[in-house]
Parts: sequence; structure tokens; C-alpha cells
Amino acid sequence: MDKKDQTSSGSLKALNVELLGKPIHVIRDKLESLLNSACPALINDIQNWVKVDRIDLSLRNINLHNHSHAGSAKASTTTMRHRGAGLMYVHVNNALLITLADKFYSANIERSSELLTSSDFRLQERIAQSLSHWVAPESTWHLCDYQTSTGIGVQAIIDVKLGDITGELTVEFDSTIIQTFIDELELSGNLNLEQDFQHALHSTPVKLNVLLSKKTLPLSDVLDLAPNDILPIELLSTVPASIGSETLFSGRVAEQEGQLVLILNDDKEPRL
Repeated sequence: MDKKDQTSSGSLKALNVELLGKPIHVIRDKLESLLNSACPALINDIQNWVKVDRIDLSLRNINLHNHSHAGSAKASTTTMRHRGAGLMYVHVNNALLITLADKFYSANIERSSELLTSSDFRLQERIAQSLSHWVAPESTWHLCDYQTSTGIGVQAIIDVKLGDITGELTVEFDSTIIQTFIDELELSGNLNLEQDFQHALHSTPVKLNVLLSKKTLPLSDVLDLAPNDILPIELLSTVPASIGSETLFSGRVAEQEGQLVLILNDDKEPRL
């Protein structure tokens, strides 16, 4: 993985507060750029392997991901280990992989079962190797047995269309290989993030709503209201103050120097 071409995603992503300011987001954006570049090359590779005129691949999404593979997924996943430490997982859904493999081996009989064979896995390994070369040099990778990973990594979903057959190619990078990429790029977290966050939080303008009066009327009376009607109102003895739907404290209304003021009650929590 190179230091250049550190692109950023323009689309909005769900916010994970625990990962704010962490360089994993830079790695995610970098991987997104690399996989987008890899798709056209992988299309050419697959077309040459399986002898088809047209196959379409497009990166649907790439997000931070908490690894958890079911037993069936483990059995059908190709795993590649990076020399610097860490794993990349590649999985093609069974129906699509079988279709590609049958074309690759020029099978004349359509299989009725989605049970994968060693020949199917060899084709998936080819796909995994082709993708891995776009992420890091070929010499840094080797195939290995499946190993369980923990922690937060990155998962990419690539949509595949071959004639009437559609499927998914899933690529996952575990937390260890993400750290390897972070070390290679000499990235570090934003150590001043908490201070910046506190400054932004305290300087954010908010709208404080204070309910001075509340009146209950029958619906028939409300429907009969007309312009210039006068409604008698009474100030609440305890006035709630809120931001949005969250009530913060209460107070009481008083007059001071010719204007109404709000005097806070004892339920106002002290500032932390």
C-alpha cells in the first residue's frame, strides 16, 4: 500500500464514536480507491479465464466491519496472509462461483447442487490473488488456511453480474492487516480530537424552549376560534425548559425591571 492516492469518500457514513480520529478511516478510503481501480482489471481476468464476452463488477460499498463468520462462510472463504501480518478474506457466493467454475472448466452439465468442489475453490483463489495484487505487491501475499479474526476491520461488497446470474464478491480485511497498513503509511490518530470536539460542542448554538403557559380547550371551541378572539391565559407556576424533546430544568416566571424573566429552580444540575 502506497502513501500516495489517499482519497476520501464523499458519501456520508454512520458515525462510530469510538473510532473518531482513528487512521482506520484513511485506510478504508484508500482501500475503496484501490478496489475501484481493481474492478476493471478483475473483469478482464475473469473474462479471459472463463471465456465469456461480458461480466460486470462494481463496488457497492466498503465499510468498517466487526468480523464474525458463520461456519458455512468459513468453509467457503479463501484466506490470504500478508507478510507484514494480517489477513484478507475473499468469498464469492456459491451460485455465482459454481457458474464461473463450470464455464472455466467447460462443463457441459449444469450442476443441481451448490456444494463447492476443490476446483471451485481454486478459481476463487485466483480471484483472491488477482485482487490482492492491487492492495499490496504480489510478493507480500500467500494463501493460508482460514483463521478467525477479532476486532474492527474493513469489509467491501462487490456486485457481480454475468448474464442472468447476479451475485456478490465479499472482501474483508482484518484488524491486524489494517494496523499493518497504518504502520506502512506512518499514520497516527488525531491526538487533539477530544479538545477539538469539546470546543465544537461548547460553541454549538442551541435553541432553548421555555413553556410559559398551557391551555386546554374542547375541540369544538378550537374550531370556533376566529381572528381577534381573546384567550385568557395563566402563567405556569413551574416552567419547563427544554432543548428539542429533552427537558433540562424548570424555573418560575417573575418580573424584573419591566420585563419577564425566568428564575431557575433547584433542579438545575451543576455544570460538570
